[in-house]
Amino acid sequence: MRVLLKISAVLAFMKISEQARQKLKKPLGKVYNSLEKVKLLSKKYRIISVGDICTLALLCIGVRPHLAVFDLKYMRKPLPKQMAAILKREFKNIIGIKNKHGTVSDKLLSDAKTIIKKGGALHVDGEEDLTALVFIKNASPKDIIVYGQPNEGIVVVKPDKKIKKFVDSLLVTPRPRLLSKSARKQKKR
Repeated sequence: MRVLLKISAVLAFMKISEQARQKLKKPLGKVYNSLEKVKLLSKKYRIISVGDICTLALLCIGVRPHLAVFDLKYMRKPLPKQMAAILKREFKNIIGIKNKHGTVSDKLLSDAKTIIKKGGALHVDGEEDLTALVFIKNASPKDIIVYGQPNEGIVVVKPDKKIKKFVDSLLVTPRPRLLSKSARKQKKR
């Protein structure tokens, strides 16, 4: 049992390569400089919002996301207390998950479909930006993923086969290999 716990600790996340991070600087969907289009789309699709400011902006125009993903930070600084209080007030049953900076946690990858189905809110301890990839990968055609693109606007992603294939290509990253004790000793020599 202890061995399994050690293995799961080693394989607890997938690091996103620098090459993939560069590709992610371009929006994954259509960019809007107004939330009105999102408001219209919310009548047809379930909204998965990723990011504190994006979620707060949607709430301000009367759109309650089916799933809101946030980390209570903005540009890596703590979100002002009043804004954090709004998120905590609007979403009563907040699920917590750890996700290190520059990674996607295996727990999130394995639980994403259940989280989407349940809806509500997901508080990410760490970085929430890359979680958009996991939700794009696991979203249904009745969902859209919405996130903010700094200095550009709000991005709306319709999770079709093409974008899911692109996201899959970004999430394929070599994982660390576990070596037996004897192999580790040989490697040290």
